[in-house]
Amino acid sequence: MKNKPHRYWLYLAAVSAIFLIRLLPRRFALLLAAAFGSLSFDLVSRQREKALSHLRFAYGGEKSEEEIRKIARACFVNCAKSAADWVLYPRFNRNNWNSVVRRDGIFERVDQILAKGKGIIMLTGHFGNWEMLASTFTTFGYPGAVVGRKIYYEPFNRLIVNTRLSKGVKTFYRDESPRDMLKAIKANQILGIVADQDVDSIEGIFVPFFGHLAYTPAAPAKLSIATGAPIVPAFTVREADDNYRIYMEEPIFPDPSAEREEEVLRITRLWNAQIEKYVRRYPQQWVWMHRRWKTRPPEEKQSGEKEFSAQSGQERK
Repeated sequence: MKNKPHRYWLYLAAVSAIFLIRLLPRRFALLLAAAFGSLSFDLVSRQREKALSHLRFAYGGEKSEEEIRKIARACFVNCAKSAADWVLYPRFNRNNWNSVVRRDGIFERVDQILAKGKGIIMLTGHFGNWEMLASTFTTFGYPGAVVGRKIYYEPFNRLIVNTRLSKGVKTFYRDESPRDMLKAIKANQILGIVADQDVDSIEGIFVPFFGHLAYTPAAPAKLSIATGAPIVPAFTVREADDNYRIYMEEPIFPDPSAEREEEVLRITRLWNAQIEKYVRRYPQQWVWMHRRWKTRPPEEKQSGEKEFSAQSGQERK
């Protein structure tokens, strides 16, 4: 894709911001990030309206307009704070990691699963601080990688990939051959996947999310079936003191005797339900700006049922 001139200036601004944030104590960096996030909610109208529309669509009258706006603003703030902590990665190491990320027996549970020799597909969403999840494991000696999207502007892409790599986290691109992903799983490693977005360029199926069918990647379930590795839903939740706690749900093991398409549907429904559970519990920590219900099933359009317009961000008949 041809590079647009403004991308260079955005990259330069980002690098300058990173340099300045790294001069600040974490507490002040997070305060600055919170102010920036709240201001962005007020100024970036397109993303704000997306978040508000998606919240209204998801909750369908369960929450007041005041509650919806409060959640949306908090979502912008959480994203900015998570970005600030990502910038501060060089400060985090084994000596101080526990003061930032609480894990309460998570490593012991992971060890039990890895003892089966099948590896782990650790699945999360764009929730809390998802980047911190993978780096927590690699920092403490668990080899692994994440599946990500390649950023079109190569300097930005290098910045993200190299920041992950500084914590030992490799990146596999989702639109490339799954060979490296399979190799990592078969080596009994942890493969992290963030799979809560509607990406119509990759294979997916429709499963419920907040009571509406949502186009959801099928790859995690297919990788699990192909390798025997369980899918382990895990989430890094921001707590009131701006530190994090990792929560890990029960592993979802594939059934080798089940019919393949039915098993893909079963596994996908199970892990997607776990993402919904955490988003409902901490709605301000999910990225509501993403058009989660953009792709609609053909039968829904034919029947005239309610659908979600990706263009207008509004519910329509």
